[in-house]
Formats: sequence, structure tokens, C-alpha cells
Amino acid sequence: MARSERHFSVYVALACVLSLGCAATAEKVATKIFAADQTLVFDRTSELLPPDSLRVTSNADRQIALAWDPVLVGDVTGYVILRAAGNGEGQFKRVGITSSRFGTVFTDSGETPGALGDGQTYSYRVHPYDRQGRVSRSHAALTATTEQRPGVPEGLVVYSNLPRKAVLSWKPSDEPRVAGYGVYRCPTMAGPWEHVAFADGRLNSVYEDSIPGDLRVMYYRITAVNRFGGESEMTETPIRAVTKAEPLPPIGLAAETPRLGRVALRWAPNVEPDVRSYEVWRSEKSAEGFGEEVRIASVESAKNAYVDAAVGCGETVRYRVRAIDADGLESYYSEPLEVAARDLGLSVKRAPTGLVLRWDPKRAQPFGSATVHQLRSFLPNKELAEVSNASEVALPELGPGTRLEVALAGAADSDGLPPVCRIDVPSGS
Repeated sequence: MARSERHFSVYVALACVLSLGCAATAEKVATKIFAADQTLVFDRTSELLPPDSLRVTSNADRQIALAWDPVLVGDVTGYVILRAAGNGEGQFKRVGITSSRFGTVFTDSGETPGALGDGQTYSYRVHPYDRQGRVSRSHAALTATTEQRPGVPEGLVVYSNLPRKAVLSWKPSDEPRVAGYGVYRCPTMAGPWEHVAFADGRLNSVYEDSIPGDLRVMYYRITAVNRFGGESEMTETPIRAVTKAEPLPPIGLAAETPRLGRVALRWAPNVEPDVRSYEVWRSEKSAEGFGEEVRIASVESAKNAYVDAAVGCGETVRYRVRAIDADGLESYYSEPLEVAARDLGLSVKRAPTGLVLRWDPKRAQPFGSATVHQLRSFLPNKELAEVSNASEVALPELGPGTRLEVALAGAADSDGLPPVCRIDVPSGS
């Protein structure tokens, strides 16, 4: 079928539908004909008048909404809307159609949502067409610009000296198109700026940013963002935040060994006013060196001293102390302090009847009694003797290398564990 014949068939179909009074069906047919993406042919003989008062009713949300007055004379069936980028220098493309003389409003949303962009200018033409599908060359025209990108947010402030975080606050935007705010940060003012968060909501004007580390410097800038992701410029001047510093390591750690099984520690109080407590850590020395460090106490900040009442006789231990502030920030450890605890002066001598275990009675004060055990690897320890108010005890014959343990007891152990001293049975006499 020739092109003219196809057009004639369509016009006949339209005429038949209209003659039957089916206006709704006519609108559907007309929409189908002119909604297809094909080049419009303008009928030079059409005498339809152009619409009056073509105007922009909205340019928000990356859309252009148009309206015009209806053409009340002539065989007007609807209007075709064409668009070109910029001021009309480019090619016009059809973007919409209405199917009624009174269909005088149209919103151009672009080929996809948001495609028209922010602050972009477009030219429009509105052409009437008649019942036979002939599009008039006469048209109304205008240029329109989509709404600009959001304005730069104002009033950005930052709250510093917080534990491992910074809190930003700004004035909420007055622009309804703002959907939220982009938060950018950098450890220097020079950039590059890292996008760290989107604060969702126009009225959401506070953001709390976590910063790894203490006494860290971070700079911030923010943008306003519309619902299509269009951003304003960044705030001009970067705002600096500094996280709270951790406490200083305690200094002046010193120790005394007033008696067996006890080490009295003291240190200088920290200068920070919000130190909450001090932690005392201890490691014990063996033939291989110092072992794993263990926290043995938490001391209130007002008491910058601690008595370790669980130290073995003659044992060498190492102490370190660190401060904890009210926000839970931890200082680094103090300088380590090695302490050799007092011993009991134990000695083992062989006698005709067995072994004699002796100790220094002055060092044993003020404990009143002692219990001697034989330490065994795979069996429970064996009690060998118990004495009171004495500084020696007779033991049965034991082989060289047998390990003995002397546990002192008495009123003095009420403030801590009783001291324990150990010695190996030597070879020979």
C-alpha cells in the first residue's frame, strides 16, 4: 500500500470514529498515530492558528511544565510538543502530544527521570493538528530552563574535642527540592575530598562522623543534594575538627617491698581532669624471660597507688600502668618497672635423720605458721609438715631436685594471699 493510501486509510478511520461520536476512541487512535517516534510532516496548507499564551508553569525536579490557551477556531484535535536543546539551534524532536482541543498542559520529564538535568535550557514549540492528522506549521514557541542546582548550605559548624568523632551541624536549606546533604572530609585542607555520608532529608542538619584515632585532625565540607543527585557546590571554607586526645602515660612508677608476698606501687597522678581510673599490668619472669602481661587491678583515679599482694617469694615481676579517661580512651603504658620481691632465705641441709628446711625468722614476720608441701607433676601436692612459731622443720629423705613449697600463714595474710616460697632439694650434703 502506498504512503498516501495508508494516510488516507487512517484519516478515514478517524472520520468514521468521530462520525459515530466515539470521542474517547478517537483520542486513543490519535495518540497512537502521533506518539510514535517518526518525523512529523507539516502540512503547508493547514491554516490552524498557533496557541496563545504559551508559558512555563514549573521548572522544578528536572522537569519543564508547559501550559497554553486552547485554539478555539478551526478543526483542532490536539497539540504536538517539540523540544530542542539550548536556544533552538539544534534539531527539534517530538516529546509529547495531547489529543484534545482543550489538552493544553504538558510536563516534559525527559526520556528518563532526571534526564533534563539542573540549570539546563531548552526550546519548545507547540503545534496544533487537525482531525485528519495534519500538523500546522504555525506554532507557539518559548525557551525554558530547569531549576538550578541547590544552593550551597549555610552555617556549617563542627564540634571538636570529642572521643574519636566529630559532630557537624548546619542550617537546613529553604529550598524544597533539597533531598539531603553530602558530607565530605579530608585530613588536609588541600583535598582530595572523600564523600563519607549522605544525610537524608532536607531538615536533617546534623551528622556525627566516626574518626579512627585520638588527637586526629579532619576537615569537612558539605553540599546540598536534590532528589536526582544534583549537588550544589561545596561549602567554600573547610571546617576543621580535632578528636579528643588520649590521656598521657602515667609517670613516676615506683615500688617498695615491705614484706614477703607484697609489692607496693605508686605513681604520679595524671594531669587530665577527667581520668577515671588506672590499670595495673604485671608479667612474671621465668628462665625464658618475662611471660604474658596480665591486668591485675583497676584503681580509682583518686588512688594513684596499689599493693600487689600476690607475689611469690623472690619472684621478679615487671609492672606497667595506664590511664583511662571518662570517655574510655586509654593512654599508652608507663615505662616498665622490674621488681624483685623479697624471699624467705630458704635453705635445705641433710641430717642423719633426713632433711632440715630452714628460713630466716625475721623475714617470716609477722606470719605465725608455715606449711610445707612436696610439689608433684602428675599427682596432687603432698603435705610434708606444718609448724608454728618456728624457723625450721625436719623433713623425710627426698631425692635431689624435689621441689618444695613453703606457704606462710597467719594474721598478716588477711589483706592478701599468703606468700608462697619454693626451693629445690640440692644434691649432696
